[in-house]
Amino acid sequence: MSQFIQRKPSELSRKERSQVKALFERYYPTVNDKYISHRLSSAYGFNIVLLKSHGIVLGASYYKMDRLKTPFLTKRIPVVQFGQVLKNKYYQGGVIWRTGHWYAQKNISHYYCIKRTVGLSMISSPKVFEHFTKLFKNHCPNLGPTESGKSISIADFLQNIYGKRGVELKFGTKHCLALLDYEPIDITDKWERYYKSKDESINTFFIDNEIIKLKGNRIYDNNIALIVCGYRNPWSFMAKEGVKIQI
Repeated sequence: MSQFIQRKPSELSRKERSQVKALFERYYPTVNDKYISHRLSSAYGFNIVLLKSHGIVLGASYYKMDRLKTPFLTKRIPVVQFGQVLKNKYYQGGVIWRTGHWYAQKNISHYYCIKRTVGLSMISSPKVFEHFTKLFKNHCPNLGPTESGKSISIADFLQNIYGKRGVELKFGTKHCLALLDYEPIDITDKWERYYKSKDESINTFFIDNEIIKLKGNRIYDNNIALIVCGYRNPWSFMAKEGVKIQI
């Protein structure tokens, strides 16, 4: 029987740490030990949720939840940062949705699905971005505040959160990119199953912005990610409509 465990990365047992390290090496084969050491520390304030069975880590997801003032509402609301999601190659089930549902119930509310929430993530997969847009109907790069809390701009909001973590940001007209610290990863064999979106316009956006890089007949996860900022308000009809913002 599987179980969920939430810990700070620095609180992992030696066995758990070894297994999570192996998952990082599976997903990011070009990174150095310093990169993995940072992800196995608690420096950025993230929690790690482990999905385990019989002592084996089936999956690991990083989350950070704060209650902050945002560009979308004058009062403080939950802001969830979605970090890396890692999956054991022998596990066929879903990780992100199972751990995300458990984490939201534990840290926001059992009724989190009817709470106003802001979601943030750095995404390099068009397919993952497609899923994000379904969870957060209002999202950057197609996002606009529908409430009264406009004292903070989207750009300032993202800079305040990611700048403090030392992430180098590059702002476009309607989007924000994060310049990351790992070498491009060849994902040619993983493109169809794990990266490609059903929406070709999303694939085109990621390629045009070199988040996904084409070189000859190879496909690379480049050292760039799209920073996505989504606002979810189940009580507002307008929150289900796509409205634009100049970031």
